[in-house]
Amino acid sequence: MGDSNRRSVRTFSPAPESVSAARRFARATLSEWGADDVADDALLVVSELVTNAVMHAGTEATLELRTAPGGVRLGVEDLHPTRMLRMGVDPSTGADERGRGLLITASLAAAWGVEYLPTSKRVWALFASEVADAPPDGDLRTDPPAGLVAPPTGNGATYGAAHLDPLGLRGEAVSRLDLEDLLRLVVEQARERLAADAAYLLLAHGLDEHYTVRATSGLPPDLVGRAVARGEVGAPGRRSSFLPVLVEDLDRTPAPLVAGSSLRSLVVAPVAYEGRVVGALVVLSERVSGFTDGDAAQLQRAADWVGSAVERARLRAAERERRGWLSFLSDAGVLLSSSLDPATTITMIGQIVVPRLATWCAIQTVDDRGVRRLENVWHADERRLDALRDALERIAPAMEPEPGDPVLTGHVATLPLEARGRVVAWLVLGREEKDGPLRGELRTVAEAFATRAALAIDNARAHTELASIGRTLQRSLLPPTMPRLPGVDLGVSFEPAGVHNTVGGDFYDVFPAGAGRWCFVVGDVCGGGPEAAAVTGLARHTIRAMLRSGFAIGPTLERLNDAINEEGERGRFLTLVCGTLEAGARSWYQVRLVCAGHPPPFLVRDGVVSRVGRPQALLGVLDRVDYAEEELRLPRGSRLVTVTDGVLERRSGDRMFDDEGVEAELAASVPLTAQGAADRIRRAATDFAGAPSEDDIAVLVLDLGSGGNG
Repeated sequence: MGDSNRRSVRTFSPAPESVSAARRFARATLSEWGADDVADDALLVVSELVTNAVMHAGTEATLELRTAPGGVRLGVEDLHPTRMLRMGVDPSTGADERGRGLLITASLAAAWGVEYLPTSKRVWALFASEVADAPPDGDLRTDPPAGLVAPPTGNGATYGAAHLDPLGLRGEAVSRLDLEDLLRLVVEQARERLAADAAYLLLAHGLDEHYTVRATSGLPPDLVGRAVARGEVGAPGRRSSFLPVLVEDLDRTPAPLVAGSSLRSLVVAPVAYEGRVVGALVVLSERVSGFTDGDAAQLQRAADWVGSAVERARLRAAERERRGWLSFLSDAGVLLSSSLDPATTITMIGQIVVPRLATWCAIQTVDDRGVRRLENVWHADERRLDALRDALERIAPAMEPEPGDPVLTGHVATLPLEARGRVVAWLVLGREEKDGPLRGELRTVAEAFATRAALAIDNARAHTELASIGRTLQRSLLPPTMPRLPGVDLGVSFEPAGVHNTVGGDFYDVFPAGAGRWCFVVGDVCGGGPEAAAVTGLARHTIRAMLRSGFAIGPTLERLNDAINEEGERGRFLTLVCGTLEAGARSWYQVRLVCAGHPPPFLVRDGVVSRVGRPQALLGVLDRVDYAEEELRLPRGSRLVTVTDGVLERRSGDRMFDDEGVEAELAASVPLTAQGAADRIRRAATDFAGAPSEDDIAVLVLDLGSGGNG
């Protein structure tokens, strides 16, 4: 039915006005050829492809229109052959609009492709039309020209699809558009189909009393996001109506949204879904009475299709947003649980909230009397932080902004942080006016976060209190100060196990036992925590009381064994070294010693390291024990060193610090004081492995005859 050899070509400069010029050229050409049946689709594709060429490729664009077997073929060629085109936009990455043109092309064309030539790149699209004779078999497939690079799988192979809706939005590609791209495509097609000068689309948010401009065509871009009240000219009425409204003269019936423009008439077609109006599709003309009743009916048919299509897209967007919020809450929970320090936890709350949920936030803590105190303040703009803090301190504790406050503008929401039936803090969230109040799903997310934040603060406080109790208890189980022994240099070094274990089972003590005799003890109770601390206190005070009363070491430990067994299930077995020290002749010291299941002490004498003492039964296991004291005469200048298992059994992989590690450190620390030697051994054991120790470390060093410590 027509000449299949017709062809028209024009080149356009890389400037924004080239897009509209290309549309006018294409419209005139297609009208001349009698291809009005594909003009709307073809002009939209021309807009997208020329925009890609002149705005993104930044080169001249050549538009070619020609008839082809079965339809009209158009092509847009730019001079940027190395710039690969991409199909689609990933909204999760914040990508720009590039790539949307190919999605639109795929949704509207019967066939399409991209040719990468040595000096240029050409995108072509074929539209089924009666302007040219179809092939005998009725198939619209065309053999791709030389140099064609096939489009992404599933797009270029869509041929001859029928129009499924009044706007011609069809195909798998449209279903892949995100919500914002679909809305822009809808208004562009509505404008094109009705030969309008402008168009926009309104959508409601929940039960809001206003609509929001979500997409425009032919209007200033800053109108997107503008609120339009229900019942306002250019929006659906307050009473639900599912019929279009035609306004023939905007001078007589002004529409506030387009006030001051050259637009003179409009049609509002309500967008409905499941029996309620959720928005409106609006087209506008620069002519008075620019639309007919038939135009209004056609626009309403389009709006009816848009309702379900937009709702599907909105549900997909809402699902993505919901998954994003679930991920946010999950990540927030992990971060908040990573700290057991109250100050750090509160700091993390602010860093998580701003700017995701609010522009600024503040935390008010609550003490035992219920008094609020401003703890911390955060703002997305650090330059406004001081002014915000001053304003919040001025209105504390109610946190209710004063009318006209220049700092606390916008929307303020205060959420209680409640854990275990009591409010532990208050979270104050401030949002800009343009962001809207904290409500709907956003409010639900904020409240879920507040629950996690409250538990994190409460757990951190509880841990801090327990840690404080533990440190106090630990200090009570060790001597507050070390005594000065005549003629003996004394050194002690202690480190509790792990990061959070503050009450361990290791202990030491040095005290006078009367008549020039001094007692030293190093012990290790099985395990840690309150039960171990109870046995430690029992052992330390029993030994002190009995040895100061004149009892020997053996009977003292036998009585201690009975006392531990009497504790029943609360008892723990215990190992210890207990000894007494007194000066003998000028050249030696007399030492009496019992090693009750504990590693025997090390003796350093003339640079040689050995072990002294015989291992005997540990305490708290057997009903009856008999301990025999060993008597040692140690020359002046000797060094007696006792350590706990935390030193000897410190592991690094398959290796243990063991006796060899202690002996090596003792040999190297001969020139050091007793305290220097004790600290060196502790540091060496600690540094032996990278992980925190799982057992307490205690080291006691006695230098005999050095002239006294301190």
